[in-house]
Amino acid sequence: MEKPLDMAKSARSNDQRLLGVLASRHDPDNAIHIYLVNSIENLSAGGSSYPNSEPEPASFVQWYGNDHANGRAWAHELGHLMSLDHVEIDYSNEKQAAQRIKNLMTKGLSAGSDLTGQQIDAAKGSKLVKRFGG
Repeated sequence: MEKPLDMAKSARSNDQRLLGVLASRHDPDNAIHIYLVNSIENLSAGGSSYPNSEPEPASFVQWYGNDHANGRAWAHELGHLMSLDHVEIDYSNEKQAAQRIKNLMTKGLSAGSDLTGQQIDAAKGSKLVKRFGG
C-alpha cells in the first residue's frame, strides 16, 4: 500500500511500534500479514516477527533491493511465525558452520533455504499451522 507512515521518523526505530502502525491500516482478519517496507534508518532488524501479536500474527521485512534476498527474508520471518528460532553458528567448528550456514533460520542475509527435519516438525506443530488446519 503506497501510503506514508502516520508516525514520526524518530519513532520508526522501534520495530514493534512500526508493526503496530502497519497493522492498524486494515481491519482484523483471519490472515497473516507480512509487510514489505522501504529501508528505514536506525531500525534494529531487517525484519521482525510477532507470532502472538493482536489481532493476528504479523511480520515486516525491509526492502533489500533484491528479489532473492527479499524472498529469503520473507520465508525466514514466516519461519519465526511458525515458532522457529534462529540457528546459531559456531564458526570455530568448520563442519557445523558449513552445514548451518545453509539453514533458512540462520541470522542475517545468508542465502540459506534448508530446514532440518526437527524444524519442519516444529513448524508443523506450531500454533500458526494448527490455526489454519495443518
